[in-house]
Amino acid sequence: MKFDIATAEALHITDQELADLLTQVYVAGGFTEQNEAIERFDPAAVRARGMIIGARDKANVALAGMIILVPATSPARRLAQTNEAELHLMGVRPEYRRRGLGKALLDAALAQAKQAGYRKVILWTQLVMTSAQKLYEKTGFVHVKTISRNNREFKVYEKIL
Repeated sequence: MKFDIATAEALHITDQELADLLTQVYVAGGFTEQNEAIERFDPAAVRARGMIIGARDKANVALAGMIILVPATSPARRLAQTNEAELHLMGVRPEYRRRGLGKALLDAALAQAKQAGYRKVILWTQLVMTSAQKLYEKTGFVHVKTISRNNREFKVYEKIL
């Protein structure tokens, strides 16, 4: 499979596509409760976090995955300091997993972060998201601590750019 990877604007990602992808990945995947998703995955709030980088299947133009590069100036920032960025809501639809798309999205976000002059990127992931953790570690992220938020435990990862 081949994918177009670019910003949400360049890919013309609709609000419905964002909501559908995040609901499928996080709610259907068992990582977020439906009642939490209504607020967390509101398309306007998701877009306000930062730069959405998406991936469309070239064959059928479906939105296959996404990740958000969150600048230190964003109100959505939680852990990053000056000259650091965060990555939020990386998600790949189940039918597109194990095809290198997660890594391609992560690489695209890291390239954007580096181009923007950030020195470090921070992300966190639920303890049960072991596939994501393996990807982050293979990409050079280092597990630095574990935190508790919203009654869940998260591993925090950092990568120096």
